Amino acid sequence: MDCRFDATPTRVGWDVSALDPVRPVAEARHRTRVWLHEQWRLGELADTVELVVSEMCTNAVRHGGGLAGLELALVPSMLRVTVLDQAPEREPAVAVGGGDPWSEGGRGLRLVEAVSRRWGWHRTGFDEKQVWCTFGV
Repeated sequence: MDCRFDATPTRVGWDVSALDPVRPVAEARHRTRVWLHEQWRLGELADTVELVVSEMCTNAVRHGGGLAGLELALVPSMLRVTVLDQAPEREPAVAVGGGDPWSEGGRGLRLVEAVSRRWGWHRTGFDEKQVWCTFGV
C-alpha cells in the first residue's frame, strides 16, 4: 500500500521583516514566482500572479503606510493573494478613466481587476487592512 503524503503547505506568507528591507516588492515578486513554480507547480499562473503581487505590494508601499505582509493561499480551484498594509483608513479604489494615458499612476488596481477573478479589501483591525484577489486554478 502506497501511503504518500504531500506535505506541501497550501498557505504561505511573509511579513515585512522576512522580505528584503531595501527592495520588499522585488523580494515579494521573487518569492511568489519561486513558490508557484517549485512548490505548487502552477507555472502557467506565475507571470500573472507575479504582476499582481507587484502592483498590490507597490500600492501598499506607496499608499498604504508600508507593506506589512504577503500571503498566498491555495484552496480547491482557487489561488488567493493577500497583501497587508498599515493604513486601514485608506480605501483602495480602482481609478476611473479619462486620465493621462501615459501616466504611471492609477493603473494598479485596474490591472488587478482585469486579470484576477475577483478582488476586494477589508480592515483587519485598528492598524492594518488586507487587499486580496483570487485566481482560478
